Amino acid sequence: MTKVRYLGVTDPKAAFEALRDYHHALIKLQTKCRPFGADYLVIMAAKEALETAAFHFTRDSGFYAGAPHG
Repeated sequence: MTKVRYLGVTDPKAAFEALRDYHHALIKLQTKCRPFGADYLVIMAAKEALETAAFHFTRDSGFYAGAPHG
């Protein structure tokens, strides 16, 4: 049996920086939906999941706020 070593996310800032356009696209989609309607809330869930994952790996609670870190 082969032992598998999981390294995890070795460069989390770069990994989540690469998803910045996706985060921006979610916000853009959300602006086309009725505020707090079903579509808006589903997109919000996806956006919050991405923000939560970014915080988990980078420990930066405002990773997607403001200017890019790169």
